[in-house]
Amino acid sequence: MLLQFLDEHCMKENQKLGLENSEEADQEERIVSAFDFLYLPIDFDTGMNKSYAFVNFTHPKAVWRFHFASHNQKWELFHSKKIREIVCAKIQGKEALVKHFEKMSFACEWDEFLPLCFSPARDGSRELVKQSTVGSRVDA
Repeated sequence: MLLQFLDEHCMKENQKLGLENSEEADQEERIVSAFDFLYLPIDFDTGMNKSYAFVNFTHPKAVWRFHFASHNQKWELFHSKKIREIVCAKIQGKEALVKHFEKMSFACEWDEFLPLCFSPARDGSRELVKQSTVGSRVDA
C-alpha cells in the first residue's frame, strides 16, 4: 500500500508539471518526482509496520513536493487518525541507504519485507521498473 501511495503521489506531481510541454517549461520545473529506494520496517512479532519508512527521492525538489503534499496529513486508509510526519533521515541518498542495509539480516519469511531498490526510479508512470532487494532474509 505504501508503494502504491508513493506511485500515486509521483504520478500526480508529474502530471502537474505537464511534462509533455517540457520544451516551454523551465528546466527547474521539469524535475520529475521519483523514488529509487523504499524500506518499511516491520515488527515481525506483531506483523505490523513500525510506523516509519525510508524513502529516497531522486531529487531534493521531489522531496519538497512530497513534504508539501503529505506532511501533517491524515492517512486516509483504514479510517486512521494517525497523522503523517515527514522528516529527513540521518542516512541520505540511495548509495548510503544500500550500504547501510546490505549487510543486515532480516528475520522474516518473505523477501517482500526487505528494503527495495528500483532501477530506473519509480515515477508513478506505471512503466516497468527493475526491483531488487537489499540485505538478506533469515528464516524466523
